[in-house]
Amino acid sequence: MHEMSVVSNITKIALETAKDNKLKVIDKIKIAVGSQHHLAPDLMEYAFTFFSKDTIAEGASLIIEKIPITMICLDCKKKFNVQNQVYICPECSSVQLVMKSGRELIIENIEGER
Repeated sequence: MHEMSVVSNITKIALETAKDNKLKVIDKIKIAVGSQHHLAPDLMEYAFTFFSKDTIAEGASLIIEKIPITMICLDCKKKFNVQNQVYICPECSSVQLVMKSGRELIIENIEGER
């Protein structure tokens, strides 16, 4: 369950950022997660509850935006989202692909009060 280590790091970064920005409370953390990571949002939320306990982030919302795996076919140049782990161009059946999105793990914003 790598959700625990990912969320542990997200929480540490959020708390450091809050401290640097003199926040007294963190209300919301919004993250964008590429589908390539195969992270389960419910497990991430559970882990966040665990790691934020007794911190200024306790009770904060963890908003998780899933980013689809997007590929571009090198043969026909079609851009498409991967469905059901099928890495084949739906236009020309090529497997010569380049991933354009889906690997991201971004803390988009942290909201709180000073």
